[in-house]
Amino acid sequence: MKPIRTASAESAIKETRMCFTLQHWCLWQSEEPPLVDHWPGGEVLPYNGGSPDVGFLPMMQSRRLSPLARAACAVANHCRQKNGDMPSVFFSSHGESQYYFEMLDGIVAHEDVSPSRFSLCVHNAIAGLSSFHSTSFQPYVSLSGGTEGLFAAFLEAAGMLLEVPKVLVVWYEQPLPDAYRAHLATSETTWALAMVLTRAGNSDQQLRLVRRPDKDLSTAEDTAKSLIQAILENRRSSLCQLDRSIWQWSLDYV
Repeated sequence: MKPIRTASAESAIKETRMCFTLQHWCLWQSEEPPLVDHWPGGEVLPYNGGSPDVGFLPMMQSRRLSPLARAACAVANHCRQKNGDMPSVFFSSHGESQYYFEMLDGIVAHEDVSPSRFSLCVHNAIAGLSSFHSTSFQPYVSLSGGTEGLFAAFLEAAGMLLEVPKVLVVWYEQPLPDAYRAHLATSETTWALAMVLTRAGNSDQQLRLVRRPDKDLSTAEDTAKSLIQAILENRRSSLCQLDRSIWQWSLDYV
C-alpha cells in the first residue's frame, strides 16, 4: 500500500497513485436519497426523518450527540458491525462548526465556556465518541482540511495498511454557520460516509486514486459533490480540483 510515485521525463511532474480494495461502504445524508442505483458493496442508511438512527446507543448517550456526530457514529457503527473492529481515520474539513461558533459567539459576549460543550467540539471528539460507543480498542486518527482535502485521509489509510489488514475511513460534513458562508464553500446537507479499505489485489472492487499537481483542469468537480453524488448515482470515476492538485478517482473491478 505504499504510494507509487512516477515522474514524466518531459515535465518532471510527479504523480501519486494509490489503490485499495473497497470491502464495504455506508452513507447517510440529511435529505431523501434519489431512487436510483448506487455503488455495489454497501448501502445508504434510511433518511429517518432527517436524523440517522442511533438506536444501538443507550438513550442518555445518543441525546448528547450532535446531528453530525450521530451521522458519523451511525455509518461507522454499521461498518464495524458488518466487518469487525479495525483502526480508523476520521476526516472532516470543519468538524463541529455549529458548536464552536456558538462558543466563540459566547466568548465575545463575555459568557462562560461550557466544559462539556468544549469537550464535544474539539476536532477529535467525534472519533473518540465513535470509538467509545463501539467499545473499540483500535487506534484512530482525526484529520481536518488541508490542501489535499479528503484525500489526506486516504494517504493516512495507505500508511496504516502497511501494518494492518483493514482500515475504516469515515468522512463527515455539515452546513457551516452563516457567518462563514461568504468565505468558505459549505455543504448544504449533513452527511457521513464510511469505507472499509483493505490492501489492493483481492478479487473485488478496487478504488484507485491518482494525484497530479495540476491546477488548470476546468472539468474537475468539487470533492464532496463528486464522490457523494457518484456513490448515489453509481458513477465510477471523476476528477476533483483542490488548491494544489487534481485528484482522479475510479472504482473498478478485477
